[in-house]
Amino acid sequence: MITNALTVDVEDYFQVSAFRKQVSPDEWPHFESRVVANTHRVLDVFDDGGATATFFVLGWIAERHPQLVRDIASRGHEIACHGLRWTSYQLVDRETERAHMAEAVQILRDLTGR
Repeated sequence: MITNALTVDVEDYFQVSAFRKQVSPDEWPHFESRVVANTHRVLDVFDDGGATATFFVLGWIAERHPQLVRDIASRGHEIACHGLRWTSYQLVDRETERAHMAEAVQILRDLTGR
């Protein structure tokens, strides 16, 4: 049997790094979110195929869509931290990076209990 590793980035379409110069994180709340519906579609496909994955969730998403994080975990998938916001950690100092990661990890722990 072949073992495959499957990961999913849980972020909205306007948060991808390709848009970093066009869409500031301050503007994110003004965009229509599609992450919940799209993630549920992915979860359904995984359920149908008997697959589990690691879902890398942005802290920003987890704060705004806590039930989505709980839904992912309740379907047997691993929750991992994708940072607080889509920040290029090459652009910030180590202290800021650590603070962002610690905050995001705490949000995920509070939602999942692990």
